[in-house]
Amino acid sequence: MQQKSIRDRLLDVYRHCPKSSHVAASYVRYLPRGGGERDLRNRGLGLIDFYPAVSLLAPAWHTQEGYISEVRDAVFHIEHFTEGGMPTEKRSYHTPLGTVSQITQKDPQYHSDWTRRHYITETEDYGVVQYLVENTVFQNHHDAIRSRLCDLGEDGVLLARLDRSPFQKILVELSKPDQFLMDMLVRTPEALSLLEALRERLLEQVELACSSPAELIWQPDNLSGDMTPPDLFEEFVLSFYEEAAARVRRAGKVYVVHMDGRMKSLRDMIAASSIPVIESFSLPDMGNDMTLEEACAAWPSKVILPNFPSSWCEKEEDEIRGQLAATIKAIPQGRGVVIQISEDLPPRQWYRVGKLLTEVTEDRS
Repeated sequence: MQQKSIRDRLLDVYRHCPKSSHVAASYVRYLPRGGGERDLRNRGLGLIDFYPAVSLLAPAWHTQEGYISEVRDAVFHIEHFTEGGMPTEKRSYHTPLGTVSQITQKDPQYHSDWTRRHYITETEDYGVVQYLVENTVFQNHHDAIRSRLCDLGEDGVLLARLDRSPFQKILVELSKPDQFLMDMLVRTPEALSLLEALRERLLEQVELACSSPAELIWQPDNLSGDMTPPDLFEEFVLSFYEEAAARVRRAGKVYVVHMDGRMKSLRDMIAASSIPVIESFSLPDMGNDMTLEEACAAWPSKVILPNFPSSWCEKEEDEIRGQLAATIKAIPQGRGVVIQISEDLPPRQWYRVGKLLTEVTEDRS
């Protein structure tokens, strides 16, 4: 019988197929192109690519190709300067209702964007951002998705990236978390209005993504129970997940949610949800308050894809192998798992980690 490709093995896990295998995989952004990457792919390391199936809602989180949408009757511009010796950007949207701006700096080691000033700093800013949301013009990227799938071939899978869900988009991207959580505590009308506008537009985005060639629809939420309290999660986040999951399921595709924080306070609500795949699950070494064994017991019907903890890079190779073996052992018998590199690793560690991952997963497939 012909051996399954990496792509098919990965999809088997995402689809919760019985007797699926154990696979190691990495987000493509964490694999520098070249000989080491080619060697890891030859050893069985799968690739996880992601790209927006539809351009994202304004205000933009990333400004690279495919992420920014046109906004009717608004002007978006970026100013570049240096502050404290670090490259800095001021991103501004000018609208008929006023201007909102964000200031970001680029992490010199991992090249991630860090927000120094948020778009929403005053109550009045909610209305300006809502104007941007309501006047965003979505553009589908179905041809780009098709092209990326063709380029990947049998080496990996593609996640059709959505915006974060409404609550998480405001919490993570648009407002200072303490300000937004306080506004939600007192039910500030402007914040509630923006949440509803986001819900309507993002469900529209989900529908458009479901019509793309992608098989996996990805909500990159960075969810954590300590920042999204259970009462707010139930009212504003879970309800969106249920609507999105239903639409993705009707399209015959798989809904994948990135939950990389502390999960215990949300455990029972997640268990009762329709979310089929929990991705980038953090192990306790990365600060989670649930073990993988606890998660598998609490969510037996869900696919749980753990993230390789960057702190393990400090350990000796035999100890890393042992911890990877223990991670696989935590998965119920008869189920496969994808152990992912889905967070930044210390510099020059990706090849060492990828080699160990493939050794352990291939031995147990």
